[in-house]
Amino acid sequence: MTMELEECIKDGFDDSLRDYIQSEEFIQRQEKVDDMITALRINLNADQQLQLSKIIDAITSEDGRMALTAYVHGVVEGIALRNKVIK
Repeated sequence: MTMELEECIKDGFDDSLRDYIQSEEFIQRQEKVDDMITALRINLNADQQLQLSKIIDAITSEDGRMALTAYVHGVVEGIALRNKVIK
């Protein structure tokens, strides 16, 4: 896959993700998660709050990597399948 195609795929992913995180559905879900985290934080001391933040950041980062990898893989597989079907 050329670097140009890979960049286009990543740009498409970014655009799709931006649209989703601005949707009412996502906002409502995120508010529920934020409320749960806030309720948990109240009962934690400062060190535990910091540890929780690090865990949440690591999960968020890994989920983003996983989603991008799956998206790119799906696009590449889709292109390969399309090329097989057309030939």
